[in-house]
Amino acid sequence: MRQVHVLVEGATEERLVQQVLQPELFERDVWVTPVVLKTRRAAGRPHDKGGVSRWPRIEHDIRALLRNSAVDTVTTMLDLYGLPSDTPGLSDAPAGDAYARVSHVEEAMARIVDDPRFLPFLALHETEAWVLAAANELAELIESPRVADVLLSHVTAAGGPELVNNGPDTAPSKRILRAHPAYRKVVDGPDAIELLGLDALRATCPHLDTWLKRLDSGPASRARPT
Repeated sequence: MRQVHVLVEGATEERLVQQVLQPELFERDVWVTPVVLKTRRAAGRPHDKGGVSRWPRIEHDIRALLRNSAVDTVTTMLDLYGLPSDTPGLSDAPAGDAYARVSHVEEAMARIVDDPRFLPFLALHETEAWVLAAANELAELIESPRVADVLLSHVTAAGGPELVNNGPDTAPSKRILRAHPAYRKVVDGPDAIELLGLDALRATCPHLDTWLKRLDSGPASRARPT
């Protein structure tokens, strides 16, 4: 079974890996392990976890995971929205086409790390976009049909869940909170996505689908060096 370590932002993404990705990829002989990004260290105290700080901190954690020769692939599950400004490729990423923009940044990250086992992935524009894809399931869980209508209207207007993002007040997570102020990010989101199912999610989120296909295929270009 191939071993994949996923560097994630926090508890929500950790749960997404464990609850949604692990069961599906296990059936394909891939075991994914989430590793939460270490953002800072205080003298004499354990590291704090969650969130994204500066690119050097992210790069440090990526390289630390790559030092484990038993791991076949190291990847990331970080949000494009709110990514540190010093992330490679972000400052000169093309405007307009969200898919071209995210691919540009991922390719720049891959060049900097320069390891065939590293497969960068950035969620467009937040992992909460996947909750928008599961709007009906979220509404069922919280027993509020109106929430599905509101969230799906955003998806339709944008042209897809991964394209919902207009700024700090209109990113997917902000839209969900406005529609349902009692939304519990760590619990409700993963539960709704699990209820939707990974195959249905992939059908509406092509960037996510491309990443999972690459994880699933395990191409020779990412094989461990001898």
